[in-house]
Amino acid sequence: MRKIKTNPNGANQYQLDPRQKNCWDFYTNPKSETFANATQSAIKAGYTDGTANTITATEWFIGKLWKLNAVMKGENKLKELMELPLKDPSNDKIDIGIARIQADVAKYLTTTLGKDDGYSTRSEVTGKDGKDLPAPIINVHRHDSVSEDKQAD
Repeated sequence: MRKIKTNPNGANQYQLDPRQKNCWDFYTNPKSETFANATQSAIKAGYTDGTANTITATEWFIGKLWKLNAVMKGENKLKELMELPLKDPSNDKIDIGIARIQADVAKYLTTTLGKDDGYSTRSEVTGKDGKDLPAPIINVHRHDSVSEDKQAD
């Protein structure tokens, strides 16, 4: 019986092949000597020549390329929205709808792209740097009318 050849890196439908990350990094990094050359990026990442020649037809590569294009289109749309004129040229009044859209875009950009500049909105359920949250604080000065009534009896 012939033994089935498996991926040498232990990849399967659940576990990605580390070569995929390396190939994508080489392909998308302008400082890489194989930038924008999928075949050479795949070879540099350790794929065989045969696989490298068809890397752009693989599902994972097509998916990453689609996401990259979608993000670029989204960024362009955000730029367009930010640059819309606030004033209606026919009456020189501020268009509140455009102002709201631009405010929403500005909030989104500052809380996502501006994380390094301190504009992030924290939503984790951990303490600082991933540590546990402090124990609940109990208000020791709380009045409990039920216990006071019982004491009065």
